[in-house]
Amino acid sequence: MTRRQGEATMKIYSARYIGISATCTGLLLACFAVGAQAGAANPVCDTCPEDPNSFLTLLERSVPEDSVSANAYYSAVDPAGKKTNIAEWYFEAGFIDDPSDYTSSGAIALNAGSKVVVHQNVADLGFVRRVSTRCEPRCSHPNPDVYSVIENYNFVEGPDPFQDAAARINRLASVAMELTSAADGSNPSRKFITYYAFTGTTANVPAQFRDSRDQSLGIPFAPDLDGRGAKQVPGLCSSCHGGAPRALNADVTYPENGDTGAHFLPLDLDNFVFDQVRPGRSRANQELRYRKTNKMVLIDHRGTEKFDEVAGISRLPAVQELIEGWYGGPGLPDTVFDGEFVPVGWLAPDAPASAEELYLEAIAPACRSCHANQKRALDFATYEGFSVFEDAHRELVLRIECGLDDDDSGIRGDGQDDQAVMPLALETFKAFWETGQVDSFKELVGEVDCDD
Repeated sequence: MTRRQGEATMKIYSARYIGISATCTGLLLACFAVGAQAGAANPVCDTCPEDPNSFLTLLERSVPEDSVSANAYYSAVDPAGKKTNIAEWYFEAGFIDDPSDYTSSGAIALNAGSKVVVHQNVADLGFVRRVSTRCEPRCSHPNPDVYSVIENYNFVEGPDPFQDAAARINRLASVAMELTSAADGSNPSRKFITYYAFTGTTANVPAQFRDSRDQSLGIPFAPDLDGRGAKQVPGLCSSCHGGAPRALNADVTYPENGDTGAHFLPLDLDNFVFDQVRPGRSRANQELRYRKTNKMVLIDHRGTEKFDEVAGISRLPAVQELIEGWYGGPGLPDTVFDGEFVPVGWLAPDAPASAEELYLEAIAPACRSCHANQKRALDFATYEGFSVFEDAHRELVLRIECGLDDDDSGIRGDGQDDQAVMPLALETFKAFWETGQVDSFKELVGEVDCDD
């Protein structure tokens, strides 16, 4: 399967998200969407190996998180309590002029400079997303604040699967991210990412808690993104956005003003399915808005070329190279997204002739979105940088074919198998094993020897 077959393939497995419970919610720009079938985990696909239920967790960097740690996190990023509900967040982020201007359904008028795109991200968590972004004071400022909020909706069966998102009803969750400086004013020029997860407006969310950070009095909302259990912010987001949660200080405060080292995710249009009912929401009609949104994402990833000793080449930060490659180079001169772009480190002569095709068939759909946000050694931006971890790839991705090891090392403390597995999101995992991505991956790293 090639990337050009993406939309047709995505439609095959997007149908599985129908009937997902409204008790769950989801995160990002980009931490995400929501998921869980009513009362049960999503079924494992016919060709998927048994999994250890370690999705969306970073076992090697595990930090226990609960309502105490989540409250400490919110106290660090919002010490004055100005953003306890979504209306307050929209106002503080500059999308609206007063909290009373927020509407929980129907049209919502956003201030000038706000960009809105709508799609279903079927490559990871599978939900319809209404993504709004803006910069303050402006995106061309040398060091602006950047705000993003995602409204998450279930995929609706029928000829118009985007109807809830269009009407802004039956929302599962709203998740916000900010690129701003520390709330205590200690270092105004240094910007970092923070998260907010707000409940939805579905009938099973009590009215007093809708669009709030709380799911009950004093208990921060913990999204369940895939039916495998609720997980607290910010650790849940770190599994894809980079960085890692931090252990609380001795005085039960959150370190580093809430900075976990996270990043915005680039918007990969080839991972999306679009609204075919409303002309203004088709891919073609949103291309320019996606370009502008990715330009905002780029603010969080701007850098200069540095020599990569493993690959033997100089290169930009992975996400910067990716976004500029999608849109024709620095400044993003092209208005149409080019999903066939391949980073220079995956092209001959710096890589084997076959690497380019295998990158598009395996790395791009299964690994790239999350790994591009990781530290340089793990960003998979070059063939050599990927290949140096061949043994680890076989262990993390393919050894699961040999069966679970049943070795509970107690990292999670839940009595379950702690075997790590990649891809790290359940739906990405299922797509990897269902659509032929695994075959291309094996061409890169070889088969795993279960007797070894």
